[in-house]
Amino acid sequence: MKAAGITLAAVALAFATSAIAQDKAKPAAEKPKAAAETKASAGQGTRKVLIDNEKVIVVETRYKPGEASEMRERNARVTRALTSGDMERTYADGKKEVVHWKAGDVKYSPKATFVNKNVGKTEVVLFVTTLK
Repeated sequence: MKAAGITLAAVALAFATSAIAQDKAKPAAEKPKAAAETKASAGQGTRKVLIDNEKVIVVETRYKPGEASEMRERNARVTRALTSGDMERTYADGKKEVVHWKAGDVKYSPKATFVNKNVGKTEVVLFVTTLK
């Protein structure tokens, strides 16, 4: 299982490295979303877009205790926890699960629709690479 996580992390890194090389070749005017930080409304996490091209989107997402995302569909992705914490996922069908993150954890997630909520006492910071 650990080898699969390392392999997935390597694949995500390869995609991100390829994406970075492609971004460097484009003029700055073609990258309006680069390093964009968005916060939809009070109580929601903050997303900082690091890379957004035709192959991947790479974001750093921060959730303070009690903050949540909106219900939305997420494509297959690889996530690395930059900090430790507990996130509760509530799926479209009402099913809930708590995802425990330790700093440095890398997890693959298939396409799914859910809300993410920080149910812990510390800020959770996630580095997410999503395939388009």
